[in-house]
Amino acid sequence: MATNDLIYDVGVNDGVDSAYYLSRGYRVLGIEASPVLAAKLREKFEPDIREGRYTLLEVGVADDDGSAEFWMSDVTEWSSFNKDVASRDGTPHRAVHIATRRFSSIVEEFGVPFYCKVDIEGNDRCCVRALTEETAPPYLSIEMSHKDGGVDLNLLDALGYRHFKIISQVTRAQPVPSLMKIDGMLSGFPKKALRAAIKRTLGVRSSHGRKFPLGSSGPFAEGTPGRWRSVSDVRGLWAFLKEFDERTGKNRLGEWFDFHAKR
Repeated sequence: MATNDLIYDVGVNDGVDSAYYLSRGYRVLGIEASPVLAAKLREKFEPDIREGRYTLLEVGVADDDGSAEFWMSDVTEWSSFNKDVASRDGTPHRAVHIATRRFSSIVEEFGVPFYCKVDIEGNDRCCVRALTEETAPPYLSIEMSHKDGGVDLNLLDALGYRHFKIISQVTRAQPVPSLMKIDGMLSGFPKKALRAAIKRTLGVRSSHGRKFPLGSSGPFAEGTPGRWRSVSDVRGLWAFLKEFDERTGKNRLGEWFDFHAKR
């Protein structure tokens, strides 16, 4: 059974999401693989850690407990077990060894959360695979794979998730195919203006008095914009985005989408 006041922030990065969840009154379990970021997070959340509202696990989520090679990127949010992710666009990177834990053992120790945000640069599926129908939280979000999102939807469907959304982290809205096609024909200021208009009219820019800055995962659970959709509807939307991304060449999507799922 889920613990209604607990949220998992898997891939804490700079802590902006954790800070939002804490401001909403939730206890937060933060999981961060990067030793550099973890040191900053310990300092940032020191009062919350001391008061027992925040727990920081300095581990990478993997298929096995132990240690593994982890690639530190100069673009900190790209640090990953996957060297190609950490080094994309020629970004300087270096290897370190970090402790790893199975996600199933973390859930066993800390309990099933109300909501779990997963954004760990290519390893999100590792968390989903570790869940069962008994340990899957009521709400979950993972970064959408442009290429293999259908695999993740199959896993989520098998876990009993029946309601879905795709949320753009550029517009913080559900993508509308007709508007995406227009977006794909634009560049420069017109593209920025269209996305700003979508964000203003269809997206969620703030919640409970807090604005969502660039890099934030934004709202969660029932605070996400738009209606919940069936897995087949969202699979169709993902397929459209995948085909659109592959077809538009230099003007590709190049943006961050999340799957949000509700049981």
